Amino acid sequence: MIVAIEGASAAGKTTWCRRYFPHHVSEAPENIVAPDLFADPPEVGKFWVNHAIENWQKALALESEHGIAVCDGDPFHLYYAWALWKSGALTSALFEIESSLYRDAFHKQRIGFVDHVLWLDVPIGELRHRAQADDMRRRKRHEIYLALVPWMTSWFTSREAVLPGTVQVLYEAFRIEELQPALHTYRYDTRMTDRMLALLGNPPAS
Repeated sequence: MIVAIEGASAAGKTTWCRRYFPHHVSEAPENIVAPDLFADPPEVGKFWVNHAIENWQKALALESEHGIAVCDGDPFHLYYAWALWKSGALTSALFEIESSLYRDAFHKQRIGFVDHVLWLDVPIGELRHRAQADDMRRRKRHEIYLALVPWMTSWFTSREAVLPGTVQVLYEAFRIEELQPALHTYRYDTRMTDRMLALLGNPPAS
């Protein structure tokens, strides 16, 4: 079973993962050398989709070894480019590029759907306060990230509509061990993504 801990920037995903699952899959190391978000979309898209594929492979290895793999963030990270576009931070170019790259990765079973997404629900005011108080991590675009929250919420609401029972709020006493593995018949099924996008008003190109 593969579980992703999700939420807005500064919601506490990394802190939660380090506390409860030290051998989790990290979203991205602090020292990662990545292209600037506003750089050439093909370069940005290729870099981050390849990184997502690496995280999925790490999750599969942990699942094979321990039965449960926990990821700091959903490896299928298309929601990020979608939210950047919908919030007005970027054009649709990055989303369109990543959509194609992710679809190819799904077909080749290089990345897939996690079994469960657990959402850390934190009020916007608290997120802003945490970011300002965080002297350990740079959060230079935190206001942009805060603007993504409604769109991220819509994305995972769409996922729950398509894959019922796979998205829920991560409350304090939650025990991941009590979750049941989802049916793996959809793990690499791009039709699930198509249905999600259709619900979000972005049907896939024919």
